[in-house]
Amino acid sequence: MILTVATAIFLTVYWLLEPHRVKVEAEEARLEAVKKGKGLYMTHCVRCHGETGGPQRGLKAINSKSYLEAVDNTLLYKIIERGIPRTGMVALGDREGGPLNPEQIHQLVAFIRNWEKTAPVLPEGPTPKERSVFIQEEVAYVGSESCIGCHEGLNKEHIDTWRKSAMARNAFSRIRSERDNTKCTPCHATGYDLQKKTYKEENVGCEACHGPGEKYQDMMMGKDAVEGGKIARENALKSCTRCHHPHVEKEEHIAMARKGLLAYP
Repeated sequence: MILTVATAIFLTVYWLLEPHRVKVEAEEARLEAVKKGKGLYMTHCVRCHGETGGPQRGLKAINSKSYLEAVDNTLLYKIIERGIPRTGMVALGDREGGPLNPEQIHQLVAFIRNWEKTAPVLPEGPTPKERSVFIQEEVAYVGSESCIGCHEGLNKEHIDTWRKSAMARNAFSRIRSERDNTKCTPCHATGYDLQKKTYKEENVGCEACHGPGEKYQDMMMGKDAVEGGKIARENALKSCTRCHHPHVEKEEHIAMARKGLLAYP
Protein backbone atom coordinates (compact mmCIF):
# COMPACT_ATOMS: atom_id res chain seq x y z
CA MET A 1 0.00 0.00 0.00
CA ILE A 2 2.84 2.38 0.90
CA LEU A 3 4.53 1.67 -2.45
CA THR A 4 1.24 2.24 -4.29
CA VAL A 5 0.66 5.57 -2.55
CA ALA A 6 4.30 6.63 -3.17
CA THR A 7 4.01 5.69 -6.85
CA ALA A 8 0.76 7.63 -7.18
CA ILE A 9 2.33 10.71 -5.57
CA PHE A 10 5.42 10.43 -7.78
CA LEU A 11 3.33 10.12 -10.96
CA THR A 12 1.17 13.07 -9.94
CA VAL A 13 4.17 15.29 -9.28
CA TYR A 14 5.79 14.09 -12.52
CA TRP A 15 2.59 14.80 -14.47
CA LEU A 16 2.45 18.31 -13.03
CA LEU A 17 6.12 19.16 -13.60
CA GLU A 18 6.78 17.38 -16.92
CA PRO A 19 5.11 19.97 -19.22
CA HIS A 20 7.20 22.72 -17.63
CA ARG A 21 10.39 20.66 -18.02
CA VAL A 22 9.61 19.92 -21.66
CA LYS A 23 8.85 23.59 -22.30
CA VAL A 24 12.13 24.68 -20.68
CA GLU A 25 14.16 22.14 -22.67
CA ALA A 26 12.41 23.13 -25.93
CA GLU A 27 13.21 26.79 -25.29
CA GLU A 28 16.84 25.95 -24.49
CA ALA A 29 17.06 23.95 -27.73
CA ARG A 30 15.51 26.84 -29.66
CA LEU A 31 17.95 29.37 -28.22
CA GLU A 32 20.86 27.05 -29.01
CA ALA A 33 19.60 26.77 -32.61
CA VAL A 34 19.28 30.58 -32.78
CA LYS A 35 22.87 30.96 -31.54
CA LYS A 36 24.22 28.57 -34.16
CA GLY A 37 21.95 30.09 -36.81
CA LYS A 38 23.42 33.54 -36.14
CA GLY A 39 26.89 32.28 -37.04
CA LEU A 40 25.54 30.72 -40.25
CA TYR A 41 23.71 33.94 -41.12
CA MET A 42 26.84 36.04 -40.64
CA THR A 43 28.74 33.65 -42.91
CA HIS A 44 26.25 33.05 -45.72
CA CYS A 45 23.61 35.81 -45.64
CA VAL A 46 24.98 39.05 -44.24
CA ARG A 47 26.65 40.13 -47.49
CA CYS A 48 23.27 40.52 -49.23
CA HIS A 49 20.78 41.02 -46.37
CA GLY A 50 22.89 42.99 -43.89
CA GLU A 51 23.45 42.21 -40.23
CA THR A 52 19.89 43.02 -39.21
CA GLY A 53 18.03 41.72 -42.27
CA GLY A 54 16.74 45.18 -43.11
CA PRO A 55 15.93 46.47 -46.60
CA GLN A 56 18.96 46.53 -48.87
CA ARG A 57 19.45 47.97 -52.32
CA GLY A 58 17.24 45.92 -54.63
CA LEU A 59 16.16 43.56 -51.81
CA LYS A 60 13.16 43.55 -49.50
CA ALA A 61 13.65 43.32 -45.76
CA ILE A 62 13.49 39.85 -44.24
CA ASN A 63 13.19 41.19 -40.68
CA SER A 64 9.89 42.90 -41.53
CA LYS A 65 7.00 41.90 -39.26
CA SER A 66 4.65 41.59 -42.23
CA TYR A 67 7.10 39.31 -44.05
CA LEU A 68 7.73 37.05 -41.07
CA GLU A 69 4.00 36.78 -40.37
CA ALA A 70 3.26 35.87 -43.99
CA VAL A 71 6.06 33.31 -44.47
CA ASP A 72 6.06 30.19 -42.28
CA ASN A 73 9.09 28.11 -41.32
CA THR A 74 8.51 25.55 -44.07
CA LEU A 75 8.66 28.20 -46.78
CA LEU A 76 11.69 29.86 -45.18
CA TYR A 77 13.43 26.49 -45.18
CA LYS A 78 12.67 25.92 -48.87
CA ILE A 79 13.80 29.41 -49.87
CA ILE A 80 17.14 28.87 -48.08
CA GLU A 81 17.55 25.32 -49.36
CA ARG A 82 16.57 25.86 -53.00
CA GLY A 83 17.09 29.57 -53.58
CA ILE A 84 15.00 31.64 -55.99
CA PRO A 85 16.06 31.58 -59.66
CA ARG A 86 17.20 34.85 -61.23
CA THR A 87 16.90 36.86 -58.00
CA GLY A 88 20.42 36.48 -56.61
CA MET A 89 19.12 34.16 -53.89
CA VAL A 90 21.28 31.08 -54.42
CA ALA A 91 20.47 27.60 -53.14
CA LEU A 92 22.28 26.92 -49.85
CA GLY A 93 21.07 23.36 -49.26
CA ASP A 94 23.64 20.59 -49.76
CA ARG A 95 21.13 18.63 -51.87
CA GLU A 96 21.13 21.59 -54.26
CA GLY A 97 24.92 21.91 -54.29
CA GLY A 98 25.10 24.40 -51.40
CA PRO A 99 27.13 24.31 -48.17
CA LEU A 100 24.37 23.73 -45.57
CA ASN A 101 22.90 20.45 -44.35
CA PRO A 102 19.25 20.20 -43.18
CA GLU A 103 20.11 20.77 -39.50
CA GLN A 104 22.03 23.94 -40.34
CA ILE A 105 19.15 25.24 -42.47
CA HIS A 106 16.77 24.68 -39.52
CA GLN A 107 19.19 26.65 -37.32
CA LEU A 108 19.25 29.48 -39.84
CA VAL A 109 15.43 29.47 -39.95
CA ALA A 110 15.36 29.62 -36.12
CA PHE A 111 17.64 32.67 -36.15
CA ILE A 112 15.52 34.53 -38.72
CA ARG A 113 12.27 33.56 -36.95
CA ASN A 114 13.70 34.92 -33.70
CA TRP A 115 13.41 38.43 -35.18
CA GLU A 116 9.62 38.22 -35.40
CA LYS A 117 8.74 39.54 -31.92
CA THR A 118 10.80 42.70 -32.35
CA ALA A 119 10.68 43.07 -36.15
CA PRO A 120 9.68 46.55 -37.36
CA VAL A 121 6.54 47.25 -39.38
CA LEU A 122 7.87 48.42 -42.74
CA PRO A 123 5.95 50.10 -45.60
CA GLU A 124 3.96 47.83 -47.87
CA GLY A 125 5.13 47.00 -51.39
CA PRO A 126 3.19 47.56 -54.65
CA THR A 127 -0.60 47.50 -54.63
CA PRO A 128 -2.48 44.33 -55.75
CA LYS A 129 -3.33 46.05 -59.04
CA GLU A 130 0.34 46.76 -59.72
CA ARG A 131 1.29 43.20 -58.81
CA SER A 132 -1.28 41.88 -61.29
CA VAL A 133 0.45 43.85 -64.02
CA PHE A 134 3.84 42.51 -62.96
CA ILE A 135 2.70 38.97 -63.73
CA GLN A 136 2.41 39.97 -67.39
CA GLU A 137 6.09 40.99 -67.58
CA GLU A 138 8.67 38.92 -69.41
CA VAL A 139 9.56 36.44 -66.68
CA ALA A 140 10.95 32.92 -66.72
CA TYR A 141 9.17 29.59 -66.53
CA VAL A 142 10.65 27.53 -63.70
CA GLY A 143 9.12 24.13 -64.46
CA SER A 144 6.44 22.07 -62.73
CA GLU A 145 8.87 20.35 -60.38
CA SER A 146 9.87 23.71 -58.94
CA CYS A 147 6.21 24.65 -58.44
CA ILE A 148 5.35 21.34 -56.82
CA GLY A 149 8.40 21.58 -54.59
CA CYS A 150 6.86 24.58 -52.82
CA HIS A 151 3.18 23.59 -52.93
CA GLU A 152 3.25 19.83 -52.33
CA GLY A 153 2.48 20.23 -48.63
CA LEU A 154 -0.64 22.30 -49.30
CA ASN A 155 -2.62 19.74 -51.30
CA LYS A 156 -0.59 16.58 -51.89
CA GLU A 157 -3.59 14.54 -53.02
CA HIS A 158 -4.43 17.04 -55.76
CA ILE A 159 -0.80 17.18 -56.95
CA ASP A 160 -0.55 13.38 -57.05
CA THR A 161 -3.78 13.25 -59.06
CA TRP A 162 -2.45 15.88 -61.46
CA ARG A 163 0.85 14.04 -61.95
CA LYS A 164 -0.99 10.83 -62.87
CA SER A 165 -3.58 12.53 -65.06
CA ALA A 166 -3.69 12.19 -68.83
CA MET A 167 -3.09 15.94 -69.15
CA ALA A 168 0.23 15.73 -67.35
CA ARG A 169 1.45 12.42 -68.84
CA ASN A 170 -0.04 11.84 -72.28
CA ALA A 171 -1.02 15.11 -73.92
CA PHE A 172 2.31 16.02 -75.49
CA SER A 173 3.00 12.50 -76.73
CA ARG A 174 -0.11 12.75 -78.94
CA ILE A 175 1.33 15.63 -80.95
CA ARG A 176 5.09 15.11 -80.61
CA SER A 177 5.55 14.31 -84.30
CA GLU A 178 3.37 17.06 -85.78
CA ARG A 179 5.13 19.19 -88.37
CA ASP A 180 3.09 22.33 -87.76
CA ASN A 181 3.84 23.04 -84.12
CA THR A 182 1.52 26.04 -84.09
CA LYS A 183 -1.62 23.94 -84.23
CA CYS A 184 -1.56 21.72 -81.13
CA THR A 185 1.68 22.51 -79.30
CA PRO A 186 0.54 25.87 -77.84
CA CYS A 187 -2.08 24.05 -75.77
CA HIS A 188 -0.31 20.73 -75.16
CA ALA A 189 3.01 22.21 -74.04
CA THR A 190 3.89 24.79 -71.38
CA GLY A 191 5.39 28.23 -71.99
CA TYR A 192 4.84 28.37 -75.74
CA ASP A 193 6.45 31.35 -77.48
CA LEU A 194 4.32 32.26 -80.48
CA GLN A 195 7.09 34.22 -82.21
CA LYS A 196 9.92 31.74 -81.68
CA LYS A 197 7.57 28.73 -81.91
CA THR A 198 9.33 27.14 -78.94
CA TYR A 199 8.13 25.90 -75.57
CA LYS A 200 9.63 25.60 -72.08
CA GLU A 201 8.18 22.28 -70.91
CA GLU A 202 6.57 19.27 -72.54
CA ASN A 203 2.96 18.49 -71.60
CA VAL A 204 0.54 20.66 -69.65
CA GLY A 205 2.46 21.79 -66.59
CA CYS A 206 1.50 24.05 -63.69
CA GLU A 207 2.57 27.21 -65.50
CA ALA A 208 0.43 26.43 -68.55
CA CYS A 209 -2.51 27.66 -66.49
CA HIS A 210 -1.01 29.78 -63.71
CA GLY A 211 1.60 31.64 -65.73
CA PRO A 212 5.42 31.85 -65.36
CA GLY A 213 6.55 30.77 -61.92
CA GLU A 214 9.49 33.15 -61.53
CA LYS A 215 7.29 36.07 -60.50
CA TYR A 216 5.42 33.95 -57.95
CA GLN A 217 8.74 32.90 -56.43
CA ASP A 218 9.71 36.56 -56.18
CA MET A 219 6.40 37.41 -54.51
CA MET A 220 7.02 34.73 -51.88
CA MET A 221 9.98 36.79 -50.66
CA GLY A 222 7.59 39.43 -49.30
CA LYS A 223 4.09 39.78 -47.93
CA ASP A 224 2.85 39.16 -51.48
CA ALA A 225 2.41 35.40 -50.96
CA VAL A 226 -1.36 35.57 -50.40
CA GLU A 227 -1.82 38.05 -53.22
CA GLY A 228 0.31 35.85 -55.47
CA GLY A 229 -2.04 32.95 -54.77
CA LYS A 230 -5.03 35.05 -55.79
CA ILE A 231 -3.35 36.10 -59.03
CA ALA A 232 -2.40 32.48 -59.77
CA ARG A 233 -6.05 31.41 -59.41
CA GLU A 234 -7.24 34.30 -61.56
CA ASN A 235 -4.70 33.47 -64.26
CA ALA A 236 -5.78 29.83 -64.20
CA LEU A 237 -9.45 30.68 -64.71
CA LYS A 238 -8.63 33.14 -67.49
CA SER A 239 -6.42 30.63 -69.29
CA CYS A 240 -9.05 27.90 -69.65
CA THR A 241 -10.70 29.27 -72.79
CA ARG A 242 -7.30 29.78 -74.41
CA CYS A 243 -7.27 26.03 -75.08
CA HIS A 244 -10.77 24.79 -74.41
CA HIS A 245 -14.08 25.64 -75.97
CA PRO A 246 -16.82 26.21 -73.37
CA HIS A 247 -18.64 22.97 -74.18
CA VAL A 248 -18.32 21.81 -70.57
CA GLU A 249 -19.35 23.82 -67.53
CA LYS A 250 -16.38 25.31 -65.65
CA GLU A 251 -17.10 23.45 -62.38
CA GLU A 252 -17.49 20.13 -64.19
CA HIS A 253 -14.31 20.71 -66.18
CA ILE A 254 -12.27 21.44 -63.03
CA ALA A 255 -13.62 18.31 -61.35
CA MET A 256 -12.76 16.19 -64.40
CA ALA A 257 -9.25 17.64 -64.60
CA ARG A 258 -8.54 16.87 -60.95
CA LYS A 259 -9.69 13.27 -61.43
CA GLY A 260 -7.63 12.89 -64.61
CA LEU A 261 -10.74 12.13 -66.67
CA LEU A 262 -10.24 14.61 -69.50
CA ALA A 263 -10.28 13.01 -72.92
CA TYR A 264 -8.12 14.01 -75.87
CA PRO A 265 -8.94 13.83 -79.59
